Amino acid sequence: MGGHNDTLLKDPAIEEWAWMRQNTHRYFKINRRTAPALIGMGLLFPALTFYMAYVSQGKFIVEPK
Repeated sequence: MGGHNDTLLKDPAIEEWAWMRQNTHRYFKINRRTAPALIGMGLLFPALTFYMAYVSQGKFIVEPK
């Protein structure tokens, strides 16, 4: 069962993609392309989630019957 990793053929493109994905922190830079995603996921999404929770607070009955 274990230890037979040499029999599997590895695709170099998949191996490179996996390596780059594991080492994203080394190559990530904030620029004009990545800034909107950072703002959206880091500020707008949490703010919208908080606003929706605040507005809907107390409007739904969540007691057991």
